[in-house]
Amino acid sequence: MPPRKRIFREDILKAAVHLVQQEGASALSVRNIAKELNCSTQPIYSQFESMETLRDELMAYIREQYLREDADSYKQVALSFLHFARQEKNLFQLVYLRQRAPGETFFEDPNAEQTLRKLETNLELSRQQAAEMHRRMQYYCYSMAVMMATCYLDFSEEEISTELTEYYRIILSYYKQVKSEAELQHWLNRSRNLLI
Repeated sequence: MPPRKRIFREDILKAAVHLVQQEGASALSVRNIAKELNCSTQPIYSQFESMETLRDELMAYIREQYLREDADSYKQVALSFLHFARQEKNLFQLVYLRQRAPGETFFEDPNAEQTLRKLETNLELSRQQAAEMHRRMQYYCYSMAVMMATCYLDFSEEEISTELTEYYRIILSYYKQVKSEAELQHWLNRSRNLLI
C-alpha cells in the first residue's frame, strides 16, 4: 500500500484560496477543500479545529499573500488594494464584503504601521492625525474597491490614479490646514515620494 500523502496547513490554505477564486466564498467548506486536495476531511480537521478557525487563518493568509505591500509609495499601496479588488473579486468579497462580528476590526490593513510612519514623517503629523488621515483615505479607497469587486463600476488606470491623487490633495489640505495653493504645493512636494 503506498504511503498516504502528507497534507500541510499551507496546502489547505492554498486549496481554499483556489476554491474561492474559482467558485466564490459560498463554496468554502471542509468537504469542498478536501475535494480540491483529493483527500478526506480528516487531514483538514487535524490541522484546523473548526471551519471558523480555518476561515480566520485563511483571511490572514490572503491579507499576507495578496495585500502586503512593501512599496515606499502611499499611492502604490492603494493601487495594489484596488488591483486586488479588480483581479481577485471572489477573494476580495470573502475578506471585505462579509458580515462582521460585533467589535471585529473593520479594515484589516497589513500595511498600516509602515503607512502611518510615512505619513507622520513626510507630513509632520502626530500619530493620531496620521491614523485619522489614513482611515479617511481607506474609506475612499474601500468604496472604489467595492464598486470594482462587485462590477458596479470599473475605473481605468488613469481614473484610479487621478481619483487617488485628487482625494489625497483634499485630505492633505484638511489635515495640514492649508490656506493657499503655495502652501498645498509645499506639502505635496514634501510628500511627493508618497504619490509615485
